[in-house]
Amino acid sequence: MGSTPLRRMRNWLAVMASGIVLVSGLGLAPAAKADDTFAPVPVAVSTTPASVGEGGQATSRITFQATGLITDVYVAFRHAPTSTVHRQLTHGTYNPADSSYSFDLLFPQGTPSGSYLAQYLEIHTSAGNEVVYWRDGSLIENPGNLPNPGVNAVRLDALDFTYGTPKDRPHTTGFYRDQYWDPYTMNLLVRDSAGRLGMYTTGGNGTWKQAYQVGSGWNIFNEMLASGDFNNDGENDVIARDASGSLFLYPGDWHGGWYPRQQIGWGWGVFTTILTADDFNGDGNNDLLARTSSGELILYPGNGHAGFLAPTTIGWGWNGMTSIFSPGDFDGDRKPDVLARDAAGNLRFYGGNGLGGWNTSSVIGQGWNAITKLGGAGDFDGDGANDVWGIDTSGQMRMYYGNGSGGWKSSGVVGWGWGGFNAVF
Repeated sequence: MGSTPLRRMRNWLAVMASGIVLVSGLGLAPAAKADDTFAPVPVAVSTTPASVGEGGQATSRITFQATGLITDVYVAFRHAPTSTVHRQLTHGTYNPADSSYSFDLLFPQGTPSGSYLAQYLEIHTSAGNEVVYWRDGSLIENPGNLPNPGVNAVRLDALDFTYGTPKDRPHTTGFYRDQYWDPYTMNLLVRDSAGRLGMYTTGGNGTWKQAYQVGSGWNIFNEMLASGDFNNDGENDVIARDASGSLFLYPGDWHGGWYPRQQIGWGWGVFTTILTADDFNGDGNNDLLARTSSGELILYPGNGHAGFLAPTTIGWGWNGMTSIFSPGDFDGDRKPDVLARDAAGNLRFYGGNGLGGWNTSSVIGQGWNAITKLGGAGDFDGDGANDVWGIDTSGQMRMYYGNGSGGWKSSGVVGWGWGGFNAVF
């Protein structure tokens, strides 16, 4: 018996209800029109190249016949070898001049190889309408009852692609709103004096995209961390500590907001510094490092379910450091590392061994005490190497570009006015 549009509609709703995630993309949203005249229709789709191998990246393009501007586009792909719907997070750009939407297919570490078949396409317009097309081009969801423009949608199979085994790229722990994030570029959260939380996203090529407010009331916290996907639900999260020493997880949801916060710790006020260090012990879950006032550095391994395994001490004498952070993998060995600035302004590199300890250390810079805030959250310029940012006393943000082997390529000023934020992470 064939699959009818009604049956496909029921299946699509079942997929959504079961929490299966989608490919997403969003460019800078154009100004909204008052209404949409008719439902936007995909009239051309493509992915180039159709087969992605080691270190590769594919770009998909969808052209619409539309009267309203497109803001969000979601595509669900089915992994043919396992018949499971798989999510690849992307960012995209809508060009209102020709009604085309382009997004990159980016592949997190551990993505299964094989063929990926486009299942359905969900389109959101600036007027607040949404429509969904099935793989064969049939319209299966139109809650706003937008009229058909009189043209047929194309099939989605031109979006299909085959994925090989990629070369690992540096992993970012930066938080994202789903629409604006990809897994390898640097994205930063900031808090102002009013307690508002904002997000600065990047285009993956050394430029900033539009900033967005993503929260308020965050001035109750004295420590905030971009923890990556701490509970293994596919979304990056934030961890925050309040004045009482309570530790909270703010799980990101795939709409670009938050699920209800969860208290994941008590008594964390004893630590002078808390930092994220990706998967520091190599068990597949993101971890935290914490420093006591006596200089003891403690690893708190994440259990992958918003909690911790037993902590272990991994260093002493760290109370001489005025700043400690992890840039992710800084020397190209695919293991998270730690950078620390001492009282003399030396920047020290501590190479993680991938098992919860260290394999090397060295001084990689001097004069860093002129920087008031330091951090690293990914690859800013898109060259495949993680970078470090610093904010000086004048509020300038300077980017220090890593060379992928534990040193520097160059540096440059990439922003002004960052001194007005009391937290950047």
